[in-house]
Amino acid sequence: MGETFGEAVFSTGMTGYQETLTDPSYHRQVVVMTAPHVGNTGVNDDDPESQRIWVAGYVVRDPARVPSNWRSRRPLDEELAAQGIVGISGIDTRALTRHLRERGAMRVGIFSGATVPDDATLLARVLEVPRWRAPTSPPRSPPPSPTSCRRSARRSSRSPPSTSASRA
Repeated sequence: MGETFGEAVFSTGMTGYQETLTDPSYHRQVVVMTAPHVGNTGVNDDDPESQRIWVAGYVVRDPARVPSNWRSRRPLDEELAAQGIVGISGIDTRALTRHLRERGAMRVGIFSGATVPDDATLLARVLEVPRWRAPTSPPRSPPPSPTSCRRSARRSSRSPPSTSASRA
């Protein structure tokens, strides 16, 4: 229950969902998992990349109802709820991933609860999310052309005119 906003990105890993969730590089992103079943091994205390979940939201096709692994300490859905992470399931995540691949990362929102506003209000709130922009660097000068490199190499390989005393 709740709402979240962020940039939609995808993860194609078949395993490692706990590492993905706790990786700080996913901060403020809504991660779409392409693996059809997520949460089968639950959450343990040995695999996190950091002490908290960093994703803004989580999108899966079919979450595990009961984890089955000897290292599991708690189910994934309980960990997400305990850390206030909003997720959604029952989504065709592979189709969504194809959409993201073709069109690039997008701003998204996940909403749930008894008082979900109308579509226009939801869209306006999603559009308020700032877009991530890659840092820009100053333009670089173009590399030298291969011909100018050959010319300067020929010049430097020539020996300077001789000034020897062998003049007649």
